[in-house]
Amino acid sequence: MTSSNSTSRVSFVDVIIFGGLESLGICAILGNLALIIVLLNNKYLHRASFILMLNLAIADVIHGFVTTCHFYPPILFKEMHIGELAIRLFNIADWTAWAITLTHMSAICLDRLIAIILYGRYNVLVTVHRIKTFSLLCWAFFLSTNVTLFFVQACCMIRPLESLNYYSFGYADTKDFNVYVLTYTPVEILTILILSFSNPITLVQLYRRHKRKIALRQ
Repeated sequence: MTSSNSTSRVSFVDVIIFGGLESLGICAILGNLALIIVLLNNKYLHRASFILMLNLAIADVIHGFVTTCHFYPPILFKEMHIGELAIRLFNIADWTAWAITLTHMSAICLDRLIAIILYGRYNVLVTVHRIKTFSLLCWAFFLSTNVTLFFVQACCMIRPLESLNYYSFGYADTKDFNVYVLTYTPVEILTILILSFSNPITLVQLYRRHKRKIALRQ
């Protein structure tokens, strides 16, 4: 199999890499679908933390679908197998899912931090209604933002890179300013900061609570 722009052929290494990456993507899809089914069937969604988990799982399913259908097939085809419109739609879905991943990872960390430090007021501060509103606003804001960028043709698309034999993916070659630097870099930095300070505090508080329980038993 050859590309119109290249005489490279599919090698055994290509097949192995493609199979491995596709297997990871399929496992991500199936695993998160199983989690979604468990959350829905067992009526866990009356608790705020599980609503955050549900939205994170939905975003991961979207990531898995985009990677298996858009990013990895060119490793075998040695060319882009979908049109420009499909590439844009995949990018809209993937960027939106990435935003949901970032915001809900941060929210889950803060949720656990509040549950441990302010456990007496947790049910007052973190309610199902507030978390549902937060998730819906995140989906609506980032989806509308990406659709808007698509229509004004300011979408800096990520696609498999022919220069790397389609083993990796990145931004398409363009001289235009990458608008996603302004849109997503602040969200990514904020997520890193939240995870950096909330997780250590949560672990320390859990350790202290464990030590108190041991002391009380003795």
